[in-house]
Amino acid sequence: MNLVSTDAPPLLPRGATLLPVRTRGTGKSGASVAGPHLVFLLLAATVAAGAQSDTLKKSDVIFMYQADRPTYDDYGATVLAWGGTPSPKSLETAAGIAFFGSVGMVTEFARYYERFPENYTNGLCRDLEGHPIKVPWLTDHQHQGIPYWWCCTQQPLFRQFLRERVVQTVKAGAQGIHIDDHLGTAGALFTGACFCDRCLAGFRGFLGALPVGERSQLGGPSLASFDYRDYVRAWLAQPDNRRKGMAQRPLFPLWRQFQCREAARFMIELRQLAAQTAGHSVPVSANAGVLWPLHLADYQALDFFSAEIEHDARQRRFNDRPLMAYRLAEAMNRPLAATASGQDWAFIKEQNLPGLVCGWIATAYAAGNYLMAPHRQWCYTPEKGTHWYQGPREKFAPLYQFVHQNPALFDGFQTFAEVGVLFSHRAFVKNREPWFDACAQLAAANIPFRLLVAGDELVDHPLSIAECRSVPLTLLLEQAEFLPADQDVVHELEQTGRVLRTVMLVTNAVIPSVRAQAPGPVRVLPRVRPGAVAVHLVNGQYDAATDRVRDMAQVRITVNPAPLGIQSGWTCRLYAPEADSQILPAEKNTVTVPKLNLWAVLLWEPQTRTVAVPKNE
Repeated sequence: MNLVSTDAPPLLPRGATLLPVRTRGTGKSGASVAGPHLVFLLLAATVAAGAQSDTLKKSDVIFMYQADRPTYDDYGATVLAWGGTPSPKSLETAAGIAFFGSVGMVTEFARYYERFPENYTNGLCRDLEGHPIKVPWLTDHQHQGIPYWWCCTQQPLFRQFLRERVVQTVKAGAQGIHIDDHLGTAGALFTGACFCDRCLAGFRGFLGALPVGERSQLGGPSLASFDYRDYVRAWLAQPDNRRKGMAQRPLFPLWRQFQCREAARFMIELRQLAAQTAGHSVPVSANAGVLWPLHLADYQALDFFSAEIEHDARQRRFNDRPLMAYRLAEAMNRPLAATASGQDWAFIKEQNLPGLVCGWIATAYAAGNYLMAPHRQWCYTPEKGTHWYQGPREKFAPLYQFVHQNPALFDGFQTFAEVGVLFSHRAFVKNREPWFDACAQLAAANIPFRLLVAGDELVDHPLSIAECRSVPLTLLLEQAEFLPADQDVVHELEQTGRVLRTVMLVTNAVIPSVRAQAPGPVRVLPRVRPGAVAVHLVNGQYDAATDRVRDMAQVRITVNPAPLGIQSGWTCRLYAPEADSQILPAEKNTVTVPKLNLWAVLLWEPQTRTVAVPKNE
């Protein structure tokens, strides 16, 4: 493709300034390592600084949707994450609770239609044939006989609608903004979208911004007449190509980069708009399902993730996939207020398994994050479409009250890690399973780990050598792929001799600083802050037949004091939901938990600072 010029300007937020920058600086040779792309730096100081990691406290109790005041009080709610557009009544009901108003990029089609009933079709995503595309999980939804079409966040009409919704939500009194389906058009890539004229023109501009040498290597017609829609059509007309996957289409990696960057750019614009409307910074979250590829593309525009995460409810057991999501969010310096997927909640409702959900709650807080209170949850199956699960508060509320009433067990603590897992986002997009497997094996061995994230063309997150050095040992999976500057960091790390390439080598090399002797599986998750260590124990003996965990007696926990910072004269106190706290005597750095139900916390701290917590009523 002879890509030499274009008259299609890049799509930018109003007032933003552009500077070309290299993604990762230079490699060892001093040459640019920007790769096959040119990145633009949006010069908006508050946005460039990114989100604030202290937007939430570790002891926050987060609701997904609005509830009545007695329900908020029963759970100890402190944050409402997907609150819709606030009204005076809903704000009064949620007094004292941080209210995040929500704006949906695919769920508000009816509202969009009512705003532009005469020309709403101008804002729709289009497939290769120019037809609109239904939102796959809203196929049972209609408005005035019209399906819920996926709308294009690069179309001016739909962008206007979303801007108006953000302004309306802020002016109505929301303290923060939540964006559902935050990737907009980029989120529809798997459907074959979007080939509207606006996207095609923007892609020409994106290609035109590539370095000249890289443009000349693409081959094909001149950029001035390039039409990606016709280009893909011609490719699909060739024998056997229709059987190939979306990622095998010509120029697809560049097409995906373009769509994801425009999604991130628009999210930054909405963040700026919210702040401009309020006259001060407004925290922003999004339904960024971090275990789904591409969903980290706009993380710099967010203060935290408030997202659907796969919990694999059909396995009928506790599993470690959510733990990986929490570790990945932590690596991006953004907390994760999770919920399960609509399919997970549908299964919980159908099988009546609230005890399984209790394990999800315990795991989330033990990992330093959150499961949003499952008071009322969206369910989805192709057979039933949208329906709802009303969680039993008598099961769930005591766990949240345990957190709410005991902030000293949660606030200020950070994950203690003895292994760093080098995480290549590029490799993760290609195949998630090796990462799931590795993290599950480390969790099963109770080896505390953190993820060391190396970004790529989609996610701007350079690998930090300081973070890599902060852990005694590093796991480098063979499937990892890195940008050149990150490859330099990996090479430097390998010179230390502290890099291993298989989980088996890691598990053979590491003796965890906290070890459990128990009659069944226990997840051990240590957390530290200056002057204290909190070790969370989650009972893994869940029995689906009775929908509860089997109690474990005489669980012995042995610690290695030095790595944890535990000093002589410190005491260990046991805390658990709906139970009195008690001091556990230590013998040769070992304490015995008399009975472990679902979840317990062992708090080590100087004796003079021990906080006695009364039994929850």
